[in-house]
Amino acid sequence: MTDQGWTPVCAIPNVTLDEPIEASHAAFVPCGDERLRSIADHHPMFETFLSAFRDEFGTQICPTIGMAREHTPHIRNVTIFGGFRDAVCFSAVVAGQMLGTPSGIVHSDAFDIYPWFPTPQFDGRILTVTPALAGLDEVRRLQPQPAPALGRRYLPISHIDHPLLRAILARWERCFATGNETVKDRRLFRSLEMARAASKMPGGVDATEHHAGRAAALWVSAFEILAHDGRRADFRSVLSLFSDVSWLRPKLKVQDREITYKGETIQTNLAGVIYDRLNRARNAFLHGNEVSVGTLKLESGQQAQWFAAPLFRLALTASLDLRFSETLPDNANEQDRGRHIANMIEFHRQQKLSEDAILIADAAKRQANRGS
Repeated sequence: MTDQGWTPVCAIPNVTLDEPIEASHAAFVPCGDERLRSIADHHPMFETFLSAFRDEFGTQICPTIGMAREHTPHIRNVTIFGGFRDAVCFSAVVAGQMLGTPSGIVHSDAFDIYPWFPTPQFDGRILTVTPALAGLDEVRRLQPQPAPALGRRYLPISHIDHPLLRAILARWERCFATGNETVKDRRLFRSLEMARAASKMPGGVDATEHHAGRAAALWVSAFEILAHDGRRADFRSVLSLFSDVSWLRPKLKVQDREITYKGETIQTNLAGVIYDRLNRARNAFLHGNEVSVGTLKLESGQQAQWFAAPLFRLALTASLDLRFSETLPDNANEQDRGRHIANMIEFHRQQKLSEDAILIADAAKRQANRGS
């Protein structure tokens, strides 16, 4: 028996929420959510599972729990629920990278799903099915931990890119919850899945430039899937996507840069230059060409992969046609006008942060030129 029409389906131990994040048929909730508490009250072994998580030093942690609406078994499909997870994950990762503080979620490993979970009957058993393992055991024997290389990550609701999340979840509702999917919707979630893979830590204590090159290849794949026009996707398709972005910063509105592709000179802006470096690095690493620690470096000396997440966020604004669409009635009073302006500022804030993030590459180049 579950509560309020929701049932738990997975645990995510590497991130702790302060508030639920919900769509119509899927949700991520903290351990204190009343729906979980009610289930734990009725099923003590589920409480045993929730309270069992410890880090490697024995400190108790509170995992995030994924939940799905009852009587919607299709939502528990790995691809469908995974699309919800990827929407939340990337919206958190891109916002975390823009924060510029250690408190943000900057790697998508934070949203990895723990392989073991109680059986639907809450009968004291736990079940796992992965490409490498299928097993059944007892909850009381489990000693679950998060990934030690990530540390514990607390995710307040304010550390999420809400305009982006709302836009992606609107497509998730259409594609999965109502079943009115389009080919473009499917490509969006394929690209988000690839972006989540690209956003993982390139490596642990053994990370090398080759790990970073693999991440660059995944990023390029995410961009190309997003830019696919139904026939093909290539370097030019992605540059065309950047041309459709409603840039807010004047320095990015003009195509004042040149890059060379297959012997042809192409006009672009800084976004195109950064993507060109990612694409060249992808080709070098995957095709067996000579690589070095400088293969991923921009002219400014910074690593191109540092800019991939905000760059992908900006490409998403073009693909999703993400624009501030709230209208103000003619008879609006001062309070309404103030609220409208505040909403517009908040809507544009995340895009400006993403644009400012890639403009850092230019700032670093100017600083380097002054020092030479």
